[in-house]
Amino acid sequence: MAKYRALLILLGVLLASLAACARLDRPYPLQSGPLKNGNNNIEFNEKFIEGVYTNLNLQDPMAVFQAVFSRLDEEVMVYPTENYYYFQIQASGQTIWGNLRFDACDRDEGIIHIGYFEYDENGNYQDREGKDKAISAKDGVLVKRLGPFEYSVSYMGKRVVFKLNNAWDSNPQKAQLRKTEVFVGPIFDESGLKFFLIFDREERHFLYILNEGGYVPERFIPLGEGIILGRRTGFAFFHDKQHRRKILIGVHGSSVDRNNWYDGPFDQLPDNYVERTNIKRYLEEAYPFAKGNIDKFGGYLTQKEARIPIFSYTVYYETEELTDLVRGCKEAKSRGGEFYSCITPDPYQVMMAPNPREER
Repeated sequence: MAKYRALLILLGVLLASLAACARLDRPYPLQSGPLKNGNNNIEFNEKFIEGVYTNLNLQDPMAVFQAVFSRLDEEVMVYPTENYYYFQIQASGQTIWGNLRFDACDRDEGIIHIGYFEYDENGNYQDREGKDKAISAKDGVLVKRLGPFEYSVSYMGKRVVFKLNNAWDSNPQKAQLRKTEVFVGPIFDESGLKFFLIFDREERHFLYILNEGGYVPERFIPLGEGIILGRRTGFAFFHDKQHRRKILIGVHGSSVDRNNWYDGPFDQLPDNYVERTNIKRYLEEAYPFAKGNIDKFGGYLTQKEARIPIFSYTVYYETEELTDLVRGCKEAKSRGGEFYSCITPDPYQVMMAPNPREER
């Protein structure tokens, strides 16, 4: 996940503001919908302790790849829509966070990517040191396309089938779109929440709307000003009752600092559907500086492994920053698309020369 920590901290500074405390009220009920039967995920401190006492050459990406690959089941599911298969390792006195990635740009060329860094619970030196590598047959790893959403990886006599997430199961139905809004594509975030990526053609602005077409693994707390806060993720939404939808307006700064699984959906764009989404067109409308400078995924033509982030939400540290944000937009008498753009500020639309985010 070596990437963009410094940029996101800057965004938090740009977007944060101070105010009075907001009172947390009773939680919204759990979302209805079917739950899966099966084994719950249970983590044991015993294994954590034993792990930090084991040895692993963390300076060698192939050694880390071998350690991860050897523990995989014969078939695994890659849920996030930018095709990251995340993992955590305890070894050599460290906690390592990382991922295997099937990049839509080069996976059909037989390449799988690995990236990892030492996780810092305090977020003080997150991502400053990390390793990454594009792995292929040159390294003894064979990646084979079995279908549009299925790849096999073979290494040292073991074969694993990776199933990518065919997330385009529905268009927004419960959530109503305004006349100027278009549905770009589906997003499955590593937090476990699903979103619809929306583009307002009049405002030239992106929105992330919560996909509530089924069970939503979150509990919400009302904050006031129409804001609800996810207890598990820390994601803040504006409950737009008029259009029966929840719009993402903020993620917690501590998650951004730590670069954990709750840093927001900006790094989970619908890459698997790039021909269908035509996202390049919308990116160039929202960010005029990108016109002629990006590929169909939004990656910069002159900067390898860097792309435009769609960061249309704020980074907050105190909940009153969220209520102040929405209250200020209401007091400004913003209407229609202007109001929704106001409560989902995107600093890339106000920066003259933003730095692109790097991939994990």
